[in-house]
Amino acid sequence: MECLNTAKNLKINKDKTIGPVVIVVEGEEDEFRLLKHIFTTILDYNYITIKRNKIMKHEFQSKTNKNCNVIIANTKSSSIKTITDDGEFKDKLYQILKKEYKRSLKNTPIYIMWDRDKEIDEDKIIDDYYRKAINTFYSAQDNEYEMNGLLLLSYPCHESYNLSNFYKRLWKKTYHTSAECKHEFNSSIHYIKDINDKTLLLAVENMHHSMMEYGIRNYDPSNLKKLNNTIYRKEEECFRNNKYFRAL
Repeated sequence: MECLNTAKNLKINKDKTIGPVVIVVEGEEDEFRLLKHIFTTILDYNYITIKRNKIMKHEFQSKTNKNCNVIIANTKSSSIKTITDDGEFKDKLYQILKKEYKRSLKNTPIYIMWDRDKEIDEDKIIDDYYRKAINTFYSAQDNEYEMNGLLLLSYPCHESYNLSNFYKRLWKKTYHTSAECKHEFNSSIHYIKDINDKTLLLAVENMHHSMMEYGIRNYDPSNLKKLNNTIYRKEEECFRNNKYFRAL
């Protein structure tokens, strides 16, 4: 897929049937609110949640897209290592997919949204966990692990995605900490409820321009291991040399 041409020809196909699709998130509330708005208010899909220590909940039933099911789940903690080490979470997800949708962890598209929170004196073992996750979860539909999964890292945190819905050239912005990025969004005039079809397309444009800033001109959507490794390496170099991440 060629970045520049893709950015010029973006559109949202609301007639496409999807599901079930699983999105694994790090947080307790903010990511759930963001994704609920996108998948129910904008796309009108069925929205199901599996929150830690809670039972599965059907939070929204679409009257028009009855076969489009999006499942949002989180692991038992926000540590990056839980996406590979949390066997209890994987067992729970497997049972739900099998019972509710006659699917398994290997024939269901799975996306993993995580923040690249970083401390200046961070232990190297944390970096090792991120690299392991990138090399394990490189395809939403077909990888060599026991479950599908495409890791989508936000730099420095998912609020950079929120901001990318409203600001052109966000890919030029830098943040020293996640708290700095969160504060900018929370103190802005924009809210999650303001995200719509047009802002979603702007967010994708910002993403493509971020890739081109890093010299990435094309990529294969079916296998993003090389892409994610390149971005991770360049973001880590940026933080090591300048003590900030570029927004992505």
